[in-house]
Amino acid sequence: MRSSRATLLLGALVVLTGIGDIAWAQDVATVVENRQTVMKAQGKDLSAIKAYLDDKGDLASAQTAGADLVQQVAKIPTLFPKDTGMTQLPGKSYAKPGVWSESEKFEGAHKTALAKAEALNTALKSGDKAAITAAHGEMGKSCGGCHDPYREKKT
Repeated sequence: MRSSRATLLLGALVVLTGIGDIAWAQDVATVVENRQTVMKAQGKDLSAIKAYLDDKGDLASAQTAGADLVQQVAKIPTLFPKDTGMTQLPGKSYAKPGVWSESEKFEGAHKTALAKAEALNTALKSGDKAAITAAHGEMGKSCGGCHDPYREKKT
């Protein structure tokens, strides 16, 4: 009887541990999906601004995109909880381990990106196309400041 209880408890522990692993895997997948959604939103915002610069969109849409871009970029630090990178979810996450092992550099790159997004938003509010063009270029460079060192290229 005693060994039956121990076996039952051990079996329950194994099942619960397995469920915990499954739940964590689902949580990691959800974190990565949310992260990718925010990054895609930033891409759409930048495309709307570029459309205005190329005379294929209007200033009002670009201004809306600029305001949204600031909000989306501000979210970046919350999108990278530990253990949600390419090691944990290969083929789904492209976040390199440096996001966490070089966290101060990553945070610095984020601060730069946020400052560039705010500067672009300010330029958009002014309506000065030359200033918007310059700020858009600087924003693009700041994207590379994170993507180059901290994002694995998709193959």
